[in-house]
Amino acid sequence: MIIGENCGAWDAINIMEVSERLGRPSHYKLTTTVMTRIKSKSEDGSHEMNLGGSLMRQKEEDLPSDNGHIINIGQLVESMENNIRQQIEGVYFGKTRDVVNGVRSLTELSQKKSFSRVMNAELTGAISKRKPLD
Repeated sequence: MIIGENCGAWDAINIMEVSERLGRPSHYKLTTTVMTRIKSKSEDGSHEMNLGGSLMRQKEEDLPSDNGHIINIGQLVESMENNIRQQIEGVYFGKTRDVVNGVRSLTELSQKKSFSRVMNAELTGAISKRKPLD
């Protein structure tokens, strides 16, 4: 989480079910839930935005377990979280930006642009601060 007036967080819960099958690749079922939160204030403190949400996805795949389950699980989780991050960044935050930019307001245009820049920077920062899995 980023400390200060503007902050954001990304939390993920990954549940993996592995079914070993004799003579065949193991069956992996991954359920991932990602929860995001962001709080942002305009530079002059006149506007505040709180945004949060969650997204759940499932994926099933058959993989050989010759190298062990840990490698397969790590690759599946990393792939799933990267996919969800791209979906959130492109669809959900993009739509939020469109809505925020389209809201009619009595504030000056310069204040709107400043708030929009802060919001975009915080959304991008919260996502990029997330440590990728190795």
